[in-house]
Amino acid sequence: MSQEKQKDHTQIGAVIILVISAIVFIPVGGYEVFNAFFNNRKVPTFGAYDGKKITYEAGTTFTTITENLAERYKQMGYNLDSQSYYYLFSQAFEETVKDMAYLDAVKKSGYTVPESEENRMLIQYYSDETGNYSQRVYNQTDKATRESLKEGVNLTLTFNRFSDDLTGSNASKIKGESLYGIKTPSKEIDFIKNMGSEKHSFSYVAFGTEDFPKSESAKWAQSNLEKFVKYDLSAVTVNEESDANALLKQLNNNEITFEDAVSERSQKYYTETDGKVSRPYNYQLAISIENDEDVSKVSSLSKGQLSPVIKTTRGYTIYRCDGTATPADLSNDETLSIVETYIKTNEHGYIENYFTQIANDFVSQASLSTFDEASEKFGVTPVTTTAFPINYGTSALYAGIPTTYSDLNSLSTSADILQKIFALQKNEMSEPVLVGMNVMVFKCLSIINDDAVSESDTIKSQIASVNKNTATQTLMRSDKVENNIWSAYFENFANLGENN
Repeated sequence: MSQEKQKDHTQIGAVIILVISAIVFIPVGGYEVFNAFFNNRKVPTFGAYDGKKITYEAGTTFTTITENLAERYKQMGYNLDSQSYYYLFSQAFEETVKDMAYLDAVKKSGYTVPESEENRMLIQYYSDETGNYSQRVYNQTDKATRESLKEGVNLTLTFNRFSDDLTGSNASKIKGESLYGIKTPSKEIDFIKNMGSEKHSFSYVAFGTEDFPKSESAKWAQSNLEKFVKYDLSAVTVNEESDANALLKQLNNNEITFEDAVSERSQKYYTETDGKVSRPYNYQLAISIENDEDVSKVSSLSKGQLSPVIKTTRGYTIYRCDGTATPADLSNDETLSIVETYIKTNEHGYIENYFTQIANDFVSQASLSTFDEASEKFGVTPVTTTAFPINYGTSALYAGIPTTYSDLNSLSTSADILQKIFALQKNEMSEPVLVGMNVMVFKCLSIINDDAVSESDTIKSQIASVNKNTATQTLMRSDKVENNIWSAYFENFANLGENN
């Protein structure tokens, strides 16, 4: 047997025996490369499953999966660095937990791999150039490699025994029928096919709520001027009420100056370093002061006057009035900017109503002319979609909303809106609906029944994939799983070069 052929068999055996979860590459010196990052630190522990620690040290399943994943990504062209290691370790941790849980479950069941199934899988590793089993290749493979292959296949089949029974699989078949796993009824297949067969295409326009005009902000503020009165205040904040009361007494008795209290005592949660209140508008004070009635105690202060101790959202604060309050001036750019920020943060319903009215006017105009003509008049660009089905939550079992339409990113989780627009008949327009940050109007262009849906075997495979993902997510939420990936990563990678 050639040296090249022998090397190939040795690597195949190593991969099978060391990596159960379908990791198909093996690095050279991977452990040494990763271990260099840890220097002389203690063995990194990334968590545990059922009380058994998951550590990065030579010979562990976690280490092997980590190294093989790294090699796999490198061969796919990814450039690995210390930041990407977090995601690599997370994936390896997940695979390791699955291996531990699945193998443990099969072991408790008393199941052993039938020799016939083991041999069926081993045949592929002793095939000739034509793909047929070759006794010559078997005889030329050294005993250690044959034993490694056999042990690896046994572990793989043991793992798959649980995975297949739990989630379903099409991997092992005889005459087209799955040997193991959850069987998928034909009526379920037909049902899933039909779920994605009816597709609708639309034309839509979007009025972006982020484009709220400044003039409308000023109009709203005219009825809410008191919110934008600007106060000239300084403040001292301490964590304990008793300390605040004692400090106020000292200030009133001139035992300490306000400036010294700021520099020596204040936590400065609400001020600059010099003690000046950094968010001095009326509505901002109302946010930081816990009780509404206390806002007036601060806003009514005269110049030089101290407030009583005020309970704020963090700590207890003593305010000092440094000057006369400034009424809201909507001709001032700074004030108008504050107004815009406030409305976008706290009055989004007002903005939505504004654009909903515009969208209603659009619908009226489009009803009198055409969708495209109304779009031109209102200064919006209509978007025409390809046909797609209702797919709430973007199930992997059939097609969803094409990702090319970024305006529709949040539509898949909006059940009410999906129902409204898919209830439209051809050429019918919707009422204005809020999708993400846009008020939108949809017009149904076509309704088709697409017979070009997935084949039964494809759907079976998709069901198995969904089941596997669900099983993994459920397992990772188990009380048996202790996940310390972030702390292990931070200690060993984010702080490279630091000594323990």
